[in-house]
Amino acid sequence: MFKHYFALFLALISVTLVFAEDKAAAPKEKAATEAKPSAPAAKADTKDAKDTAEPGDVQRAGEASFNIGGMKISLQDAINMVLEKNLTLQAAKYDVVMTDTNQRKLEKKYAPIISADARHLDFSSSPLGTLSTQAYQNDITASISKLFSTGTTVGGGYRMQNVQAQAIPSFGFAGGNTTYNGYFINVQQELLKNSFGYADRKMDKIAQKQAEGQRAYTVNLLSSLVVQALADYWQVTIMKSALENARLEEKSNRQVRAIVSRNVSFGLGETYDLNNYNARVAASQAKVAMAEQNLINATRKLLRTINMPVDTKIEGVTTLVDTLPELDSNAALKAAMEKRVDLKNAKIELEVAELQTDLYGNQALPSLSAYFNLVSQGTNNNLLFPGSPVIIFQSPQWQVGVRASYPLWDEEIKVNQRNAGMQLSQSRIKLANIEQEMRDEVLTRLENVRLNYEVFKSSRVSRKESESFYNRMLARTRTGKLNFQLVGDALNNMVANRQRELEALVNYNISLLQFDLAKNEIFERYGVNVEKILEKVK
Repeated sequence: MFKHYFALFLALISVTLVFAEDKAAAPKEKAATEAKPSAPAAKADTKDAKDTAEPGDVQRAGEASFNIGGMKISLQDAINMVLEKNLTLQAAKYDVVMTDTNQRKLEKKYAPIISADARHLDFSSSPLGTLSTQAYQNDITASISKLFSTGTTVGGGYRMQNVQAQAIPSFGFAGGNTTYNGYFINVQQELLKNSFGYADRKMDKIAQKQAEGQRAYTVNLLSSLVVQALADYWQVTIMKSALENARLEEKSNRQVRAIVSRNVSFGLGETYDLNNYNARVAASQAKVAMAEQNLINATRKLLRTINMPVDTKIEGVTTLVDTLPELDSNAALKAAMEKRVDLKNAKIELEVAELQTDLYGNQALPSLSAYFNLVSQGTNNNLLFPGSPVIIFQSPQWQVGVRASYPLWDEEIKVNQRNAGMQLSQSRIKLANIEQEMRDEVLTRLENVRLNYEVFKSSRVSRKESESFYNRMLARTRTGKLNFQLVGDALNNMVANRQRELEALVNYNISLLQFDLAKNEIFERYGVNVEKILEKVK
């Protein structure tokens, strides 16, 4: 009997000491959990570990910031880092620069064309050979021409022809050479189809608009990839918190198992409770291992996203926004109407369809062109007699004409006109549809911001209450007044609520970015100069 009471006395002392330890630690835990959504746990210890977690590294105030490589950086700096380092974005930046390709290719037709031609003819074996043992002719021509945006083609050049003949004494033929020098100018103007460059200007404008739309689309793609990269960063924080909570769960299970084991050894507990907590500890160990691997995987993905060395230290999010900004649906819709890329591109597509309709209508007209040619030629004649004077004779010639052509039964022209009209109708329908989709998306993103903020606030309350419930229940359990199964359930609930709070906070911050993305204000909001970054690519 005395042995039994002595064992009971020792058990009560043990429980009292542990309970006192818990009471001392509880204020610290409360202070930590009030300010942090998650708390990293120390390594599990079956004897000396405390029940509460150490303060985490997540703060909730002001603008979001990050800690990479031991440096705290703002969200603006993080966006610039992603734009400059991410390999996918680096490749996409080249696409932005190349969006003017088609437009610049069309400018080729306005480039001046320089040509030259040199030719040598031998008439020795021709009928001219009856008059001369040898006769040669050398021709040289050089010219330049250019097409202007008015549809006018202007060209000009120089032509020289030199004829040489060997002397024939028996005939009294002194031989000699004659040089013909000439300058020429050609002008041609389209009067009906592509009248004064009408079609060319339409094609140039179409290419310009298409380049503008492609550039805007690619820049918008950059902002979408930036949001995804930031989400990858926050995913590391979530995985880090999951690991910390898994370690906390393992540590707490070990602590409760130690209490159960003592009670069982003193005859104050049931063996099945010990079996239950042996299983809980084993499961929590596996959970820690999985959480560690998930954190490694998320960290690798992030480092690949920001293109940094694999040994870069990722501290996790240092600051997250936990306040609700002023939300005005009318102002948001107005901003989206002015800045949304898909809406701008739909308007550009409609404008291009209108231009193409006019262009194909113009191409259906007959071709009517007027032309003017002017040739001025001089002669240096020293052929008949060796001592004859040089005779220079200017003989300007000019020519004016009109040329017309029209293809009959050209199905291509008819099909192009039909398709242009249909594409114009499609573009109008697409614009109306995008306006509706844009309105719905902006309002949905705005509502998601409010919803995620309410979810975060509720999860914060739930986390606080579950922590208080677990700590008080654990204290009562040590006195033997509650079932250890309920303590385990309370622990699981507390750990899950801690994780849910951080996830809710991260989702709220992501929803803020997505709301800015829906208005196409990501770069504008954080003062990121995309054009300056793109200049480095050129």
